[in-house]
Amino acid sequence: MVESFNAGDVHDLVSNTTDDYHYFDPVGGRINGAAAHEAYMRSVLERYPDRRIQMLNCWVAEGAEFAEYRWIGTPADGGEPVEAMWATVVEFQGDRIYRWANYRG
Repeated sequence: MVESFNAGDVHDLVSNTTDDYHYFDPVGGRINGAAAHEAYMRSVLERYPDRRIQMLNCWVAEGAEFAEYRWIGTPADGGEPVEAMWATVVEFQGDRIYRWANYRG
């Protein structure tokens, strides 16, 4: 998932989701459905074209993955670079993503 995000392949990130998939982060709130999440991520790419995630820690449990990461990006309008720490929880139903939530540290 990190490789897809860093490469800007946001479609790949949401291509394996359940029909009732939803995403959450404190900036965008709850986003229902893969298409809406993909559109949201494309808007992030437009605002921060050089954004990158640096994975710090990752844990895998049955039906879920947990991670801590550093998000780094420079605004397209030339503003100051942004760096933030995040935690993420990705839940699965079978092999498909059911819920994905990010929390800012």
